[in-house]
Amino acid sequence: MRIPARYRSVTFDQWVPANGTPRVRCQSYAASWPPERPLLFLTGEKGTGKTHLACAILRAAWERHGVRGQFWPVIDLLDRLRRASDPDRATETVDDVQEQLLRVPLLVLDDLGAHRGTEWAEERLFALIDARYRDGLPLVVTSNVGLLDVAPRVRSRLADAQVSTVVPFAGPDRRMGAPRDAA
Repeated sequence: MRIPARYRSVTFDQWVPANGTPRVRCQSYAASWPPERPLLFLTGEKGTGKTHLACAILRAAWERHGVRGQFWPVIDLLDRLRRASDPDRATETVDDVQEQLLRVPLLVLDDLGAHRGTEWAEERLFALIDARYRDGLPLVVTSNVGLLDVAPRVRSRLADAQVSTVVPFAGPDRRMGAPRDAA
């Protein structure tokens, strides 16, 4: 599932507080399959637990529903797409990569907005997010940027209340030794 080693064993129960809105919303997303609203946008400052809960969703989807997903940091995905578009380095085509990402039952894109926003990168990300949006395929996106700072075409999909849930995260950076009970 490509879950990074640091997050392979994370669960919802390890994210505190138990009644925190982000945890409750993410647990609800993974409770039944497929989720009622397939797009989930986790947004907030760095270190507030977005990646933890996104990986907990991947784990829960597998353990509860047998749904195998994939975790892709946006920067790594864009690097893969760049290699696929380079005729001297390509071992796969851009279309192959896009098709594979559309076939995966659950896709997590981590750290949207951390990439260099070239026109090409924005087009590739839009194509992927738009295709999953149009087909109602489960997609979890984490970002340190707010919804208003996301490219307008992507924002309109992530903000569509009929198919998407936006979950804001707040609090101190948990990686900096902040208390674990901050929401």
